[in-house]
Amino acid sequence: MTSFKLSIAAAMALFAMWAPSAVCAADVAIQSFTLKNGMEVVLLENHRVPAVTHMLWYRVGGADDYPGRSGLAHYNEHMMFQGTDKIKGGEFSHRVVSHGGRENAFTSRDYTGYYVSIAKEHLPMVMAMEADRMLHLAPTKENFAKERQVIIEERRMSIDNQPAALLAEEMQAMLYRNHPYHTPLIGWMHEMEALSREDVLAFHKQFYHPANAVLVVAGDITHKELEALAEKYYGTLSAGEKYVRHWRSEPPQRASRHISMTHVNVNEPQLTRSYVAPSVNTQDKAQVMPLYLLAQILGGGESSRLYQSLVVNQKIATNVDVGYNGLSIGPGQMEISAIPAEGVTLPALEAAIDKEIILVTKELQSDDMLARAKTLLKADVVYARDGMESIARLEGMFLMAGLPVDYINQWPSLIDNVTAEDMRKAAGTVFDPANSVTGYLLPEPGEGGTKRKAAPIQLPAKEIR
Repeated sequence: MTSFKLSIAAAMALFAMWAPSAVCAADVAIQSFTLKNGMEVVLLENHRVPAVTHMLWYRVGGADDYPGRSGLAHYNEHMMFQGTDKIKGGEFSHRVVSHGGRENAFTSRDYTGYYVSIAKEHLPMVMAMEADRMLHLAPTKENFAKERQVIIEERRMSIDNQPAALLAEEMQAMLYRNHPYHTPLIGWMHEMEALSREDVLAFHKQFYHPANAVLVVAGDITHKELEALAEKYYGTLSAGEKYVRHWRSEPPQRASRHISMTHVNVNEPQLTRSYVAPSVNTQDKAQVMPLYLLAQILGGGESSRLYQSLVVNQKIATNVDVGYNGLSIGPGQMEISAIPAEGVTLPALEAAIDKEIILVTKELQSDDMLARAKTLLKADVVYARDGMESIARLEGMFLMAGLPVDYINQWPSLIDNVTAEDMRKAAGTVFDPANSVTGYLLPEPGEGGTKRKAAPIQLPAKEIR
């Protein structure tokens, strides 16, 4: 699997792409059933093309790595493509591609997913292979050694050689002091180097079974057809034990934290701030939708409040982004990142951002601004109902967050019900300096001080592949 870096801000953009807020409830027909072994199956029926997306989700992610074995969930994801007793390493992907399909996988902090998009007639083949590797993972020792080097090299390329990613890693470790979210999703290098075949097989046995899995299928298949196939290929598998998380909780946040890092590969200074925020699984979950809208208003593009203030009017920044992720099992996170204009210091830019933040905690957004944010959040997703992969992925994300199967149809009304006062209260909760870590990324001092081409803003990875 190739590396896939996704910032919180980019995640917001992609989430908007996948979200169903522009899709009427009648447009997303959802059917679901549960097999006797506890495996949940969800169907998003769409007969426009004779194809399907088969997306298998496991309720386990990087935050579930064994202590001292960070990177294990991601390593296991790689090993899922390296063979069973029936299928040799690499054959899963070869069969899918040779039948005109495409496949991949992804690991997040909360879940791991595997998807195949293929002509409907080949769905039985896909299900047979997925059922086989769910319970019978058996790569060779050589393949274990090879893939361990692959993930180590992936870390080198996506983290160790990327200054912004290194800073984000340090900030995450500082933001979450006790919760497992403080550990890098890809893992710490010294722990990744020690991962073993036995670690992967134990991890796989504990987490990969029907009771800990959800199947989402979108496309040209009926409920009756899918139920028959699911019973045939998955219904006969041993259930296993559903995983119950006992994550360490985060203590109260009592002080703002600052970190500064210099690196020879830094092109432009960058300021990033992370806030611990509500999620759909925290007590203040009612603030999730106001925060999605607030992120849109503050930093959702060139018309956003921060962009207009810092880039257009004051001309003290060349770029600014705001993103929010509230679909977490644990705490959510709000991110602000900005690149200063030439001659502007990071403390000066930080002070200007703080001024805007104070205003949004005290003022009500105008009706026009709120209406525009709602419209944008809906307009960005108008094509979601037509994409098999996009709609299957969104449904799976909601289910992995513990939300109801029909949450995808509740989303539009949740957006419409948010008021300006809801947003002001949510801003006051999140934008408490004690909830934050601020990071400065700076070029190493050198001769001449020539400023190079600006690099894109990079925030913490949400998923890796």
